[in-house]
Amino acid sequence: LLLAFLLLMTTFTLVAQDRVTVKGYVRDASNGETLIGATVYLNGTTKGTVTNEYGFYSLTVDPGDYILVAGYLGYADQRKEVELIGNFTVDFELGEAGTQLTEVVVTAEEEDGNVSQVQMSVEQLNMNTIERLPALLGEVDVLRSIQLLPGVTSVGEGAAGFNVRGGSIDQNLVILDEAPVFNSSHLFGFFSVFNPDAVKGVKLYKGGIPSRYGGRLSSILDVRMKEGNNKQFEANGGIGTIFSRLSLEAPLVKDKSSFLVAGRRSYIDVLAAPFLSDGLSGTKLNFYDLTLKTNYKFSDKDQVFLSGYLGRDVFQPGDQAGFSWGNTTGTMRWNHLFNDRLFSNLTLYYSDYDYA
Repeated sequence: LLLAFLLLMTTFTLVAQDRVTVKGYVRDASNGETLIGATVYLNGTTKGTVTNEYGFYSLTVDPGDYILVAGYLGYADQRKEVELIGNFTVDFELGEAGTQLTEVVVTAEEEDGNVSQVQMSVEQLNMNTIERLPALLGEVDVLRSIQLLPGVTSVGEGAAGFNVRGGSIDQNLVILDEAPVFNSSHLFGFFSVFNPDAVKGVKLYKGGIPSRYGGRLSSILDVRMKEGNNKQFEANGGIGTIFSRLSLEAPLVKDKSSFLVAGRRSYIDVLAAPFLSDGLSGTKLNFYDLTLKTNYKFSDKDQVFLSGYLGRDVFQPGDQAGFSWGNTTGTMRWNHLFNDRLFSNLTLYYSDYDYA
């Protein structure tokens, strides 16, 4: 009996070692941002995968010598030769493509993709795509951009709210770094609360909503913030007709920790003040928001993120009456890699909307 048990355990061990796992992260070489939806595959085979919302991938294959390739739209592919005789970690840092395409390649999904895949009705946009879309008064806006997607309509002319497939605006769940945002617009709906300088990517679920988001009848809009440039200091900003914006990002500890601070403020009331009479001299009509995020990589298996948003709209025509409203959110997130095949994300968030 003991001999049979030992033979069984030996057989199980040999079978368990027949396959190995390669894992890692795919990042932007210029700023260290993780890339969502990057493709990782073994050259010459049909085996591959894509990175998740946190830039992590894991691929289980047979042992052997391979060429592992990572690619992302707008970035040059990176290839690494790997000898997979055991579980292995391979990280990629992709640089922007330095050559222009001389041809256009049109690809399509498989005919049975809508029935063979679990996830359906998902639209994903990165900021490079959003910045190329038409903008109101020259200002890039996340919510206005998704109104151009199939099945999405505006709630009204000039408004930033949206309806999905006939549903009403209150049937959408809008989240910023996994924290719900209860009022997603500034200036009575003309602009969204998301600062484009702080947004990394947007994913819109129009159907087949994953259970982790809870219940919503129409859609889920999942907005992910940048993590901050962990390679070098970077500043972006602009002066527009409605508001001005400024963002700063830099490493705290190079390749391990970084921060991002982004703010906006409108100034309609400031420009109009010289032309208002005494009764309206105290008029306040503006909005502002502040977005912050920082992260720290403790080890190859643990990374912690802290992010927050504070925004407010003020409407006060004169000194007699007025009102204001705004959102406050905070998110603490911990990514942990238990083993080569098990990735976890623990999130604690705070969200508050008040009207006064």
